[in-house]
Amino acid sequence: MQNMAHFDGAPSIRFLQDKVDRLQISADGKALLMDLAKLTLTVGGRLLAFGRRVLDFVFELANRFQNVVFGILIALVLSAVLATIPLLGPAVSALLTPLMVAFGVLRGSLEDFKDLSVQREIDVLRQRMAILAAHVE
Repeated sequence: MQNMAHFDGAPSIRFLQDKVDRLQISADGKALLMDLAKLTLTVGGRLLAFGRRVLDFVFELANRFQNVVFGILIALVLSAVLATIPLLGPAVSALLTPLMVAFGVLRGSLEDFKDLSVQREIDVLRQRMAILAAHVE
């Protein structure tokens, strides 16, 4: 059970609500994120704030790996600009958006992977999820 101590230190709903409120997304998106934050699991007879830990992890990743986030944002802005071109713009944008987002993720990831910190974070998350899976009732 002491391996699950990481799941006990989840941030408060109020703290996460403040972070979500500052995001520039729709009210529906904010509501979905807060629904995720309220998700709980019973593991080994203990109630864990699983959703709060996942949302906190997402915020940590976005903060640490800003190159990936920046790459995605650039791709989405370029896609919106392409969509405004008369006649062919929407069709070209629909075709190129997935490619531009993939390129933005790839380019940002290459910058973030230089010190392999992304892989370390993914390994830590994988280890924590394995601990959690071993205790699911």
